[in-house]
Amino acid sequence: MKKWKKVLSLVLLSIMMLSVLGACTKKGDDVKNGSKDVSEGNKDTDQTDKGVDEEILKEAPMLAEQVNVGTLPALEERIPVESDLMVESDIMSLGEYGGSVTITTNDSGRWGWGPYTEQGMFRFKQDGSGEVEANVAKDFYANEDATVWTIELREGMKWSDGHPFTVDDIIFYYNHMSTPALNEDRTPVGVDDEGYYPAYTSKPYNCYQVDKDGSSYWAEFEKVDDYKFTVTFAAPKPNFPEAVAVDNKWMFLPKHFFVNYVARKDGVSDDSTFPLIAEELALANGNKDFAKQWDNYGTMGKDIGYYNWDYAIVPQLRSFIAVKDNWNQVGETYELVRNPYFWKVDSEGRQLPYVDSLKVAIINDSEQIVLKQTAGEIDISYVAPADYSTVVSGTQATHTVIPWSKPEWQSGPALALNQTVKDMDKRELFQDIRFREALSISVDRNLMNATLMNGQAVPQQASPVEGAGGYNPEWTNKWTEYDIDKANALMDELTEAWDRADGTYRKMKGSNRDLEIVISITDPSVEGDYITLLQSAYKAIGIKILDKVDAEVAKSILINEIEAKFEGVSVTSPAIRPDIVVPMRNFSCWYGAYGKWYEDGKTTTNGGVEPTGDMLELINAYDAIKSATGSNREQIVSENVDKIYKLHQENIWIIGFLAPTTNDWVVNNNIKNFPSNIVWADEYRFASMMRPEQLYFTK
Repeated sequence: MKKWKKVLSLVLLSIMMLSVLGACTKKGDDVKNGSKDVSEGNKDTDQTDKGVDEEILKEAPMLAEQVNVGTLPALEERIPVESDLMVESDIMSLGEYGGSVTITTNDSGRWGWGPYTEQGMFRFKQDGSGEVEANVAKDFYANEDATVWTIELREGMKWSDGHPFTVDDIIFYYNHMSTPALNEDRTPVGVDDEGYYPAYTSKPYNCYQVDKDGSSYWAEFEKVDDYKFTVTFAAPKPNFPEAVAVDNKWMFLPKHFFVNYVARKDGVSDDSTFPLIAEELALANGNKDFAKQWDNYGTMGKDIGYYNWDYAIVPQLRSFIAVKDNWNQVGETYELVRNPYFWKVDSEGRQLPYVDSLKVAIINDSEQIVLKQTAGEIDISYVAPADYSTVVSGTQATHTVIPWSKPEWQSGPALALNQTVKDMDKRELFQDIRFREALSISVDRNLMNATLMNGQAVPQQASPVEGAGGYNPEWTNKWTEYDIDKANALMDELTEAWDRADGTYRKMKGSNRDLEIVISITDPSVEGDYITLLQSAYKAIGIKILDKVDAEVAKSILINEIEAKFEGVSVTSPAIRPDIVVPMRNFSCWYGAYGKWYEDGKTTTNGGVEPTGDMLELINAYDAIKSATGSNREQIVSENVDKIYKLHQENIWIIGFLAPTTNDWVVNNNIKNFPSNIVWADEYRFASMMRPEQLYFTK
């Protein structure tokens, strides 16, 4: 009898395999932006050398064992229906199940390990084209004027705790966690107006807003059915998918979980799926269930709403899920295991991920990281330029270097002067192009390269690299020639006369104040060497450099209490990620409160500073990109992207010193499917572009 049961089980498993394979055929023209079909994926996949028993490889053995003992539902009950499975066809080879990948980050590295697991509603393609494709979504499309977007989900998709993922989760997240208080016309309630409250997650996402007649309007989400919803804007939003992929890629959270920690504010009390609880009760629930001691509802909201992936208790759609909350404990290993309800399969219909887990070694000491890299204890890691020779020579028999390109404008930090610094005398200086030129040409970039970059970079102004959009060799070389005499001549025009006596500095024009710049830093161990070099360089032109350790530098930018800081520019295109190169939100030091002015609806009411001149031209170009629609949209976008680049070239608001290097990965030779020729960028979500769920070990 047992023998026949075994045979029957194999027959049923074979039928299930055929069903999953059948699910992966293309659905004709209905899918506009979804994933490739199985047959298309097979074209690029060599399957002849696997020689595996596919009957036991539709899911990982560790999950199959749980199914057999009854602690986990069968595979077909855990993944989307056959027609809605997401089939990953962009892999280099079919993988094998098992093993754990070891990576490393520091104790504030939620953004370091996070991209290895995250799954956005949409994602950027691996080819670096800047185009997005469906991911969590099955499909997405707009009406003719891009005022209404329709998004379709995958039927049968589930959270990591097995609860169904539906439109209700998205609308709950949007209405009750992402939006601040709104008026009936969907304009935001003023901060000082009655009825105001901030977004639960603390961040008002620009991807859901449009400007019309001088006011900002929030989109309206409407449920069509459990697996389809619409997003309606008051004005055209042609870049909505790209904006979401950058600004709020995870536009969902589990309603069934967060109803216990979110206080309802819309006055509706007859929805049994969302009990009306006060903020005090929500806070008490959070402190109890998360074992925390948050002192207010707002702090809790940002912690578990915005940084939700920090907590193992929160159900996820991610490929790997946490075992416990020790990601910030130095010396420990933070483990993320495969999500048993993960909704992607390979081109053979086998559930991903291939590896059993990701193990994150939490290390703060850079020397200790190098020791572990050299010993071959880290499977995948980034090697810093200064440590390249040591690490590569030590692992040449066990690891391979795989470089990725970066859309950065510089290697190491660039110097950003706050153009809206509160000290008006300094603001006048910082806004003077002669001052910025003097600061640039008084730095010996060859010395900086030799001492801080191990000679692996070359002098360059902060600018796009060759092959990237906006590249111009004149910009690359602008103000890079070391010329102390010219720098002093420029400074003589801007300050009181200086006799160059030892131990003295220039005086501000019309005053007895030393000319000094306070540079805010967050990590002296990393930024301290740059401070030391600039102190020496700028002393030669009579400028005193001071450093200020500021653990909350982002907050200092928000309130415009900052003079200067080191900032890197990494942007694939201003049309995709504008906030680094355009003052459209309160984000970067170099444009300071100009961003606040724009973010607040182009008003100075809350501390914003109204821009003029070329700074205003940057904003006008960005507005033209945002509002571009119709058949000539691409031309309008292209022209204004070029204008943004040109304005930066003319003004050099961000002073760079060295050309960017590649992002060099050191990868265990036994790990397969690690891609090369990938762009390492924030917009593309860094490590997520390696598609970690498709990595595997050879046996």
